[in-house]
Amino acid sequence: MGRTGRARLRKKRTINANITKEDTFSALQQQLGMLGWRNAYALTARNFPSTGRGICSKTQNFCAGDRLISLPLKCLVTICTLEESSHFKSQFDTKKFHKDLKIPFQALLALYVLHEQHLEEASHINAYIKSIPKQFSTPYFCTIAELQRLPEEILEKTVAQNRVIRESYACLKNIFHNNKCCYCGKQYFDDIYTLTAYKWAYFAVNTRSVYVLSRQIKPEKCFFQTILTDEPNMALAPFLDLFNHSSDVQTNADLLPIGPNKQLEYVLTLESTKLASAIPPRKQLFISYGTLSNYTLLTEYGFFISHNPDDYFSFSLTDIEEFLKQDKTYSNIMLHRNKFTFIRAHNLHDEMFVHLEDGASHNLCVVLHLLLHEQSIYPNVLNQVAFGSAERLANVEAEIRSLVGYKINSYKRFVHDLEQLTALSESGVVAKGYLEECIRFLNDYLDKAA
Repeated sequence: MGRTGRARLRKKRTINANITKEDTFSALQQQLGMLGWRNAYALTARNFPSTGRGICSKTQNFCAGDRLISLPLKCLVTICTLEESSHFKSQFDTKKFHKDLKIPFQALLALYVLHEQHLEEASHINAYIKSIPKQFSTPYFCTIAELQRLPEEILEKTVAQNRVIRESYACLKNIFHNNKCCYCGKQYFDDIYTLTAYKWAYFAVNTRSVYVLSRQIKPEKCFFQTILTDEPNMALAPFLDLFNHSSDVQTNADLLPIGPNKQLEYVLTLESTKLASAIPPRKQLFISYGTLSNYTLLTEYGFFISHNPDDYFSFSLTDIEEFLKQDKTYSNIMLHRNKFTFIRAHNLHDEMFVHLEDGASHNLCVVLHLLLHEQSIYPNVLNQVAFGSAERLANVEAEIRSLVGYKINSYKRFVHDLEQLTALSESGVVAKGYLEECIRFLNDYLDKAA
């Protein structure tokens, strides 16, 4: 960017834009309109009692097979957007691009969000940046006191997320020019792209991105290709990311050539809905993120669905070990380490869960049988039992019910501990609601199994 361009940028950034919350989405629609979007279905954003911010149509009815929205590719923030930003690319030191400093595309996209946020009114996606929530309700943003009162499986997920965030942040810092912003004089990573800001941007991308096939859009010569650990298949979709998820609908999304010029557009189609009639104007429109459990919805997106038909409850091998230690019924059983070694070596501890309709998973039944009913500790025998006929397995439904009861009591203690705190953060409130939903789910499982 030349001197004249920088002067224009400084001038733009001095504009005092007092945009209210009500005007934010109007400004966003204007921004998208300049990029070729035509709001053919009269979509608008508003607050709904059940979900908060969402999307409806002012005038349109929607039935299965109808398009919900069609956004020109230029409206999306993709790898092409980053490649076309000479100012953003100029901040990287290409001499430091090597195999030990690679990052996932999500991390790079998060930094771009911070870059555009710092440009303020000079950013070409300023209206979109302002539409992104200022905070997220995933457990990652729980307070320390709240995290100490959450189950191990949630803590492990937040630790894993934190590791990825910190590692990618360190890599970005290393491949960045160690200099000041030429507009405000502040240090980039000390003052502007702080770790706290980066965490927010990372979850902005995590909770709001859509999938695109990179080979459809990626330029042949990609400046960032050498530092990416994956294909840039993520994109931010302004306005479209205001759609909320529901398990009552099925939607399909794809980049399709539209119109006489065959310009690519991101098309979102309502494939099916459980509603008997058409979705009327002013009623919230939903999309599907996929068949996701409440655990995934909570840890990735910061919400859960009551009576989620796609939900299931998973158990870890540690859960089973702790359950067997505290339950006096199994106090005389010898838990030989050979069995645990065999279970881990063959990944039998994966996919151990209960489902309201399908019951207990095969792996859960196998693991409980090996630990509680199989006398042999020799791998060849354990192999024949684990991967042989299901009829050879003992009926472990009683043990499963006891295990479920153990988890219900554990989760009740977590809820009680959270309730002892003076106040809960937004993430803490959502996490507590999730635990209560898990308790309800497990009680329903016991009722069905009775």
